Amino acid sequence: MSEMLRKITIKNCGFDVQTVKMALEGKKSADLLKIAGVTNKSQPGQTDKGEYLLLQGEFRAVNLITGEVFESASCILPNFISDRLAGALQVSEQVEFALMISAKSNPTSVTGYEYTVTPLVEAAPSDRLANLLESSGMTGTLALGKPKKAA
Repeated sequence: MSEMLRKITIKNCGFDVQTVKMALEGKKSADLLKIAGVTNKSQPGQTDKGEYLLLQGEFRAVNLITGEVFESASCILPNFISDRLAGALQVSEQVEFALMISAKSNPTSVTGYEYTVTPLVEAAPSDRLANLLESSGMTGTLALGKPKKAA
């Protein structure tokens, strides 16, 4: 069963600074979350912590430590990820993606770690027609009979 969130963020999925540091104890890196989604709109915003890009669409995240599953129609990812997705949205009305977010120890960082991302599929513009054709068995060239000559 999944928990509905107002928005999916790394923190809302259970990873504040202390939790990430605990996940990294004695390790160089730790896998934190898997996030998959279909985004159809992005909206810039700003808080006291800096600028962000709010992605809108359908999203699901899995906390890889606890197994908790989260769903939302909004998602905020680290900027280096959301900027790429927003770029893809400029050429398509929807973009599908799935990725794993990990933390890697970095003693020079303010938090002592940094996020890394591993794509689980290549983020790409969504082709709804191709999906429909594939699911209906119409992916090959349709054989149309020769046109009949008018009598």
